[in-house]
Amino acid sequence: MPRSTAPWDRAVWAVAVIYLAGALTAAAVLWMLSDRWWVATTLLFGPRWVLLVPLAGLVPAMVLKDRQLLALLAVASLILIGPVMGMRIGWRRLIVRPDPSRDITVASLNAMGGEALTKSTVELLHDWGADIAAVQECGSDYARTLTGLLDWHTDTTSTVCLISRFPILDVIQMSNEGLREAGGAGVVVTALLDIDGARVFVTNIHLETPRAGLERIRAGQLISGASTLRGKSALREIELRRARRWVDQFDGPHIVAGDFNTPAESPIYRAAWSDWQNGFSRVGRGFGGTRWNGWIRARIDHVLANTDWIPLRAWNGDNVGSDHVAMIARLRLATKP
Repeated sequence: MPRSTAPWDRAVWAVAVIYLAGALTAAAVLWMLSDRWWVATTLLFGPRWVLLVPLAGLVPAMVLKDRQLLALLAVASLILIGPVMGMRIGWRRLIVRPDPSRDITVASLNAMGGEALTKSTVELLHDWGADIAAVQECGSDYARTLTGLLDWHTDTTSTVCLISRFPILDVIQMSNEGLREAGGAGVVVTALLDIDGARVFVTNIHLETPRAGLERIRAGQLISGASTLRGKSALREIELRRARRWVDQFDGPHIVAGDFNTPAESPIYRAAWSDWQNGFSRVGRGFGGTRWNGWIRARIDHVLANTDWIPLRAWNGDNVGSDHVAMIARLRLATKP
């Protein structure tokens, strides 16, 4: 209850309660309505940290007038930092100890064509400690540089490229003719690898982006932007579901990595992939933003694994000249081959 019946005390109490209610509402809207309602979708891909800005004025006001209300602000902050902004603490990484003889590292990077990268592929693989690297927006010139990598196996037959320390036994691509006719751009390619005697599937994904709708909204074109955003969300949902149906046909240890263009909080992402282990969601620390857009960091690149794997660590790579940074995960087969 308010500290007293004085108008100022009542006002401070009301503001604290409203802020807590707003945090709860933001979490509900994000997790339930994003990719269903354009306002929620804008929040999903936007700078969610701005919801913390009011604390700069609220905290001093509570300290001066009613310190017990700081508890409400603390709860609201935890809701915003956790469910809304996606902060992870990675507590599961404490359960299993790393074993270099058994673990593999998988990296995923949207290379934006590859021409602007500030490091060579060999340097990137070394920095990441990668055994497998999935590259999206793999430009033709960049792809040609991959074919000459010594001691590495590569597949450059599509706009997504795969680099592997392990032999690549086979590669098959999901047909996307229907998606392209509908305006989509989804690319899904699965490779069969021999990892120390185990047959392992690695699927490289690059799905449709909502950028066109978000840019129109940012430019003030709300009606056309909202319409475009709804259409892109529908396309992304179709691509997410089709990609999931595609990987389900492969039986065995499976890793899916790539640019999903969808954060993990999205209902359409969760409907398709919630039963797969998202590396950063399970064992990452921090916010894990991979798409750089000024002061916006969206975690739209993921490394997923089915239940044949144990996620051990997940982290972001450094800025190497692309508009994305790498998502990197360390995994271990749950059973020896």
